[in-house]
Formats: sequence, C-alpha cells, structure tokens
Amino acid sequence: MYQDIRELITLEDVMDELHYGPNGGLIYCLEFLLNNIDWLEDELGEYYDDYLIIDCPGQIELYTHFPIIRRLCECLQRMNFRLCGVYLLESQFIEDKSKFFAGVLSAMSAMISLEIPHINVMSKMDLLGDDASKQIMERYFDPDPLLLLEEVNRNTNSRYHSLNEAIAQLVDDYNMVSFLPLNIQDEDSVASILSHIDNATQFGEDQEPTEPRDEYVDENE
Repeated sequence: MYQDIRELITLEDVMDELHYGPNGGLIYCLEFLLNNIDWLEDELGEYYDDYLIIDCPGQIELYTHFPIIRRLCECLQRMNFRLCGVYLLESQFIEDKSKFFAGVLSAMSAMISLEIPHINVMSKMDLLGDDASKQIMERYFDPDPLLLLEEVNRNTNSRYHSLNEAIAQLVDDYNMVSFLPLNIQDEDSVASILSHIDNATQFGEDQEPTEPRDEYVDENE
C-alpha cells in the first residue's frame, strides 16, 4: 500500500500550466504540499507503528539550497514520526575520484541541512562485480579524503590542486560521512541497512519485551 503525491499535484501539470522547468516545478510542488500539509497528515494518519519509506526527488538543490525538505521533516516530526534520512550514492562514483568527492560533499551538505538522524548508503554494489576487492572498497566506505587527494590531483589540472586540497580538508575536518554498502542481491546487505535505520529511529524500542521462547524439549515426554 502506498500514497502518491501526484494525487494532490503533479510536476507535469505545474510545468504545463505555469511554464516552469523541472527544478522550479519540483520546488512549487513541494511548497504546495507544505501549504496543504493536512492532506499528507490525513494520508499518513492511518499508519501506526509502521515502517514508511518516502521516496524523495533526486535533485540535490532541494536539500542544499532550499529549506523545503527540512520543513517537511519538521512537519513529519510534529506528527510524531521518527525520521532517518538515507542518502544514496551510486558505487560507480568511485571510478572518478572527483565525482566521489562531489558525492561526499553533497551527502555532508544534506546531513547538515536536514538535521535529522542520517545514514549514507553506497548503492548498486552488485554492479561492480567480483573485481571490487573488499580492501579497496573499504577506502570509500569510511573515506579518508587526504589519502585520496593524491589520486585526485594526479587526474586534474594543477590549477585546481589548491581547490582539491581545500575540499579534502573540509571533508576531513567535519569527519561526518561514511557509507554502508548496499547489494540488493544480498539479503545480509539489505538487513544490515535496515538494522542501521532501526537503530537511528529507535524503531521498536518502546515495545514491550517478549518472553524468550523455551527451546528445551523433554525427551521423556
């Protein structure tokens, strides 16, 4: 069962009627949602002790340039929902260190902007194949930007080296971003992500503890 914001407003209608582009249309749609937050509250009101996933637009401007998603989070918190932001970075970004740094900066910006419990996920790990060794990948799960800087500088014009160093130092100073690997083909990988989200939202911690099941079997019975 799912609710769809397109029952309230659609990006296509906004673009057609107001002649907005995709980004401007998304901002308008989200502002319209916030101005009609009663609709969302009615749609979500029937859920109790459920696990809801809100699929947000991918345009990073909505998280870094405008307070729209943050305001939406605040509305959901007032409805007594426990939130966890999940930022997805495709694993193919590691093939280009400059793109990887950009992804890390975007993740860090979203974490600072939203101010909610947050995890970062490196998705599509199954597409890397068997060539991606665990030792190499761990450099990116908990990245040390100063160690990756040499390789970035080697592949960029020297005029940008000072900028690269400043970005790497910024990421290192905040020391906020790490990634959890997600392989959708691996049940353990999916379960690990869910476990981290449960921990971030304290899901189930207010439930009554269950009695342990007695596994003892009397052979004489």
